[in-house]
Amino acid sequence: MLEKQRPVLEAPPPGARSNPRWSEYVTYYEKRLGELRQGTAVKPPLAWAGYERMRGWFARGLAFERIMVEMLRIDAQRPRAERRFLGDFLQPRIETYVGVRTLKSGLRFADVLVIEEGTLAGTPPRVETFSFKSRDFSLLEEGALKTQMKADASEALRYYGGALNIRRPSLQHLVHEGSNVSVQNVRLIYEGGALKPKDVADLQAAVSAAKDAAPAVEVLFQ
Repeated sequence: MLEKQRPVLEAPPPGARSNPRWSEYVTYYEKRLGELRQGTAVKPPLAWAGYERMRGWFARGLAFERIMVEMLRIDAQRPRAERRFLGDFLQPRIETYVGVRTLKSGLRFADVLVIEEGTLAGTPPRVETFSFKSRDFSLLEEGALKTQMKADASEALRYYGGALNIRRPSLQHLVHEGSNVSVQNVRLIYEGGALKPKDVADLQAAVSAAKDAAPAVEVLFQ
């Protein structure tokens, strides 16, 4: 069946004509078929509509992440008293995709890690981490909303909270006791706007549930 459904580069369906991702999809499909034959994959390739939807989610998430990183960089340039996110830092250094390890997880990459560059000698630097999520919560009911946000908050704490082992060599000079640091704050920031839950009460209940599941995580919508 999968062989019969193989996409042809020169024959895209009507919805894929002139779409630059069609050739990417054909390559993806062929690769997944090969993996299935070799036994290295168990899931069949997505249909074109599902693949296009997945890539759209991925692109939206990357765009939101870029916006948030830029907002943090602008925030860092403001006078300390006027900052929205980084007011607890003297000289915040913003790093993206930082490899970190905790006692509860293997190697993970924090969306953003902020570390203090203005720490006095011998004083552990302040460290905060950020996890950005672009999820469409607009149609979710309260139960599903709570479940997803609790899972996200718990994951953020497990991967990016507590005692972190920073793997990036360029940051080692800021860590005074090897590469282990204590994270003072973990922020989980969701994309807002049209993606936010429509029911304000459901949103507040879900945020409260997430904070109960992971008290050390600050949950926000941007």
